[in-house]
Amino acid sequence: MKLRKDLLQAIERFLESISPKTINRGRSYFAQGKVLDLECVQPDYLYAAVVRGGEDYQVGLEFAEGEWAADCSCPVGVDCKHIVAALLELKKGAADKGKLPISARQRVAEAAKVHWQKIRSAGVPHAPRSALCDKLTENLARQLRPDEANFVRQVQSSYGNARLRRLTESDLGTMATSLNASPAHNYWKEIDLWPDFPSDDFYFWLYVAWELRRRDIRWPSFMNGVTDLTLIEVGMVQWEREREIAHWKNWFREFDGQAAIFEPGVLELRLAVLADEARLQWRTDPNIGFADLKQAWAKKLADEFDNGTLTIAPNSLPLWSASYKPWNHECWWSLKYDNATTRPALSRLLRMPLAPDRVVTVNGQPLVRASEPLRLNLRPPQSGAGNYELALATVDGSEPPRILCTLEGRPTLYLTEGGLFGGPAAAALNTEMRKIIPAAALETADGLRFLHATGIPFPQHLQERVRIVPVSVTISCGLKLIYPGSPTEDIVVNVTAKAPGMAKEKFTAQGWAVVSNYEAQKKFKSERGLISLHDRAVQKHFPRLLTPLGLKWDGYPGDWRLRLTKKMPDLFMPWLKSLPPEIEVLLDPELATLRDEPISGTVSLNIAEADIDWFDLKVALNVSDTTLTPEELKLLLNARGGYVRLGKKGWRRLQFNLSPEEDEQLARLGLNARDFSAEPQRFHALQLSDDAAKRFLAPERVETIRRRVSELKTRISPALPRMIRAEMRPYQTEGFHFLAYLSSNRFGGVLADDMGLGKTLQTLAWLAWLRETSLKSRSAPPGASLVVCPKSVMDNWRAEAERFYPDLRVLLWRGEPASELPAARDRAQLIVLNYSQLRSLSPEIASPPWLAAILDEAQYIKNPDSQTAQAARALKAEHRLALTGTPIENRLLDLWSIFGF
Repeated sequence: MKLRKDLLQAIERFLESISPKTINRGRSYFAQGKVLDLECVQPDYLYAAVVRGGEDYQVGLEFAEGEWAADCSCPVGVDCKHIVAALLELKKGAADKGKLPISARQRVAEAAKVHWQKIRSAGVPHAPRSALCDKLTENLARQLRPDEANFVRQVQSSYGNARLRRLTESDLGTMATSLNASPAHNYWKEIDLWPDFPSDDFYFWLYVAWELRRRDIRWPSFMNGVTDLTLIEVGMVQWEREREIAHWKNWFREFDGQAAIFEPGVLELRLAVLADEARLQWRTDPNIGFADLKQAWAKKLADEFDNGTLTIAPNSLPLWSASYKPWNHECWWSLKYDNATTRPALSRLLRMPLAPDRVVTVNGQPLVRASEPLRLNLRPPQSGAGNYELALATVDGSEPPRILCTLEGRPTLYLTEGGLFGGPAAAALNTEMRKIIPAAALETADGLRFLHATGIPFPQHLQERVRIVPVSVTISCGLKLIYPGSPTEDIVVNVTAKAPGMAKEKFTAQGWAVVSNYEAQKKFKSERGLISLHDRAVQKHFPRLLTPLGLKWDGYPGDWRLRLTKKMPDLFMPWLKSLPPEIEVLLDPELATLRDEPISGTVSLNIAEADIDWFDLKVALNVSDTTLTPEELKLLLNARGGYVRLGKKGWRRLQFNLSPEEDEQLARLGLNARDFSAEPQRFHALQLSDDAAKRFLAPERVETIRRRVSELKTRISPALPRMIRAEMRPYQTEGFHFLAYLSSNRFGGVLADDMGLGKTLQTLAWLAWLRETSLKSRSAPPGASLVVCPKSVMDNWRAEAERFYPDLRVLLWRGEPASELPAARDRAQLIVLNYSQLRSLSPEIASPPWLAAILDEAQYIKNPDSQTAQAARALKAEHRLALTGTPIENRLLDLWSIFGF
């Protein structure tokens, strides 16, 4: 079956309105051929399909007013995957392929007709007669379809609501439901839509449409024919103008009221410890005293803080930050001692390092903070069968002041009438100042364990009955594949604690847990009546000791894990060394190699000639471990003293056996044993001529270097070439001699004079001298030279050459292709191009050797990784020169890049 273009476009629009997840499922159904049949019930209007899902579902498709409506017999009913598959089948036009028998197709068609009739008759009743409904049927020249009638009923319902109350954003959203667009404002906000209440639902719709258009929300296309907004336009424009004027008048009045001169004060806070509560006190004027913060002012200050208009004194900001709770309905300015919900806040405030005048007593004096904590004193009974007295006392044994509040934490704080004390855990006394304990209860194993746990000294007559057994902790570390055959490994860590007569424990994510009662069940050899107590001090190191490794708890096997990476040894070894000596550490054989002493090596240097007067220097390594292969030695050397994993040999690291004198001699050469690698480093003969190199080089290499150094010319002062038409200043002559010295010794160089001091003239004199010297030493004329400079100074090079060196043939490169370079080199003696052209001509420009390659404004290659710097380094030239007034613009790497050229 063929579909009109507008039907196909409407299918695309319909599919765009469905969620991507449903679209993907529908496409899968369509691709699997689950659309069993598709029939045209009424051409260009009504279609029916059967789609195989959990069962065979009937899909009805209706095209009306330029849009598709669809319904399915599945539980979802609308916008489901079965509808998507049916529309895709309809779009493809494949209903004529693989049809069911005639009888089956007839059943499908009949079912579809019944389905749509059911929708029309029972699904959505017709809209009641009204002005809007009559105008629509007249305009459409037909009865409303179910979806259209449903929309009209929504409009009529909203019109009825408007008679009883003001409409809200929610009402407007209801009328936009079929558009999948609801107003993005406060859902219950009341809205005004008209200057006068509409006389009927038709004019009501016009006002609604006016608002929908203002919000850029479309309405159903079937409403377009009756939506003539010109009928209300004059009145609405005048009404909206009057509302805008009224709004601004009111705004100006409010602004005038708010613009009164007001100088806000700076809020100061302090915490006052009173008889029954601790309360925040405040002031904004330093000349008046503090007052209790009450609810009304607390709310006002909170509002100012939220609006960004509250200024808080720096010494009061910690108090405000720790107290203020914007989302807490309870008061945050008054902390009752008997209120369990406010005690944590009070504990937090009293533990802060506040200035003394920020926490005061009822008379305004700073709260005393006792230097010595309270302690538990145990008074034995007068007779053996009597009672023990357990009491809280000060350091001198006297009774402490009346306790106002006990604040749990570490340490427990005791707020008293005489000040703030630290002290033992509150659980030891259960908030009571004194406890009377029968001797028969305390002088038992559990009673003595209580004394031991709370740090209370044993009475003299009980000390001989107690034996302290230390608990030992073991940390076991091993390697384990993540899964069989995995290339990745984890370090698996287990922490266990045990002691004779104690159940074996394991440290987990929830703390210490019993894993075995075997040790507890073992009989303990002890004298009659002796009580064993376990000293768990070593267990208190956890979980703190595990934190530096960043271990993760794996609950299934029940162990701690760390992913094995190349950086693991740098993390693992410092952690191992930091463990207390009383903790036993067990490592599997491979991890245990991390503890081995480093491989000791001695150093010698091998050199090979790389260029004229330049040598490649490599480190020759001699080690005591003869089992290492050359490849492994190379890995160790490149690790620069770090750990290297060598297969089953475990981890090794290299340490050079150098005396302080040898370290100093290497440093004179610019070498550091910690930076050695297997890669060669390039050195000039002058660097290697230092006496320090003799200790590490073979005698014949020392002689070669000495001979090369003797050939270097140290003083070059040539006369100014006759081709140069200039009177050079003394510093310019010195610069020219410097360049001649560099060339004579086959050095590159940097001429870094300031701007305007004649770097171009010195370079032209140097080029003239180079060409003159080359003509004397070779039969063929010297080749062309190259200048790379910014585009803005290309013409300056030609002008300066015509002025000072008129015999030099200069060519400015104008962007010709690289294929014209050979001809240009034959015509010109100096070619000038810019940095952009250098990049575009690379690599062709690097293939022929130049007499000299000169970079003007050489800071253009300050980034050594840039394409420009790479193209510059690729140039081949007998001589290289960099000109710059700013060799370092941002960092030392700028100069390094120029030296690299």
